[in-house]
Amino acid sequence: MSGLRTVLALTQGQEVPSSRFRWRQHEAWLRAQGLEAHELPARHGAYPPPQAWRRPAWGLRAWADSWQRVRQTRDVDLCFLQRHLIATLHTTERALRLPYVFDVDDAIFLGPRGESANAIARRAALTLCGNAFLAEHFASFGPVRVLPTAIDTTRFCPAPPAEGPLVIGWSGSSSGFAYLLALEGALGQVLRRHPEARLRVVADAPPPWRTLPPEQVEFRRWNAATEVAELQGIHIGLMPLDDSPWARGKCSFKMLSYMACGLPVVVSPVGMNAEVLALGALGLGPRHADEWVQALDGLLRDAEQRAALGRMGRQVAEQHYSRERIGPALLAALREAHGAR
Repeated sequence: MSGLRTVLALTQGQEVPSSRFRWRQHEAWLRAQGLEAHELPARHGAYPPPQAWRRPAWGLRAWADSWQRVRQTRDVDLCFLQRHLIATLHTTERALRLPYVFDVDDAIFLGPRGESANAIARRAALTLCGNAFLAEHFASFGPVRVLPTAIDTTRFCPAPPAEGPLVIGWSGSSSGFAYLLALEGALGQVLRRHPEARLRVVADAPPPWRTLPPEQVEFRRWNAATEVAELQGIHIGLMPLDDSPWARGKCSFKMLSYMACGLPVVVSPVGMNAEVLALGALGLGPRHADEWVQALDGLLRDAEQRAALGRMGRQVAEQHYSRERIGPALLAALREAHGAR
């Protein structure tokens, strides 16, 4: 294996999606290939608590934990650094044993502390980027490779169409509610045209709708054990975005999870979303409110189109974004980074 035997992944937390899908879901496969692959997630999380009074104590604990984790990289061949050890700050990464892989799946170089990500990338043997937009930025600081976020197509898979009312669904973190709430007017029009339809949001908190009819809106609290079943219970998957640099840094995992479950997608054609849409007739890409209304109204009326788009989406997910396809690319990138010493 070109001398590469051990890899230690420093990730941002046990429940952080990037940790789960950019590293943890590949770990067992990497071990099956003979690699000693292990993860050390941030014990206190990489993101500060929302309460200001808790942040000083959290910061001390997070810094101490990051230092302890960095020290453990001295005994391995390669470190896989998943974003910052402490979000947006360049801290104990300076003490990382070289070489290391810097893994990025958001536009973390934006904002007042964006230079911290650039500084970490300068020392990396390789920066893995979740899409081409991110790779274009980080190519200024050293070697880069595009590595999409993989979807486990054996777990995220189609199920028989859910019985009962047709359900338009959105699943994700409440941090992404701004994109969904911007669509409230269009969603309201669609629900009024289809009083039997439902809008379901799966998240860590309910969105603060202001005008949608409450009898047509459902909230399901996200849980890792039920996340696939929740997707299998909807009929159309949504991923609205604005056309901003931050949105262009998104890696379309929400879209891919719908596709893997055989759902037609209605998504903003921004960044990687547009790249995925171009791979086949798997969904619709409305840009304006009236186009969103037209797209959703048409899909709710046409079961055959929903099924056809869903089949193509599943095929594209399997062929381009499955763990079976992305796992070997990750292993090749790890070997490349180790060989660059």
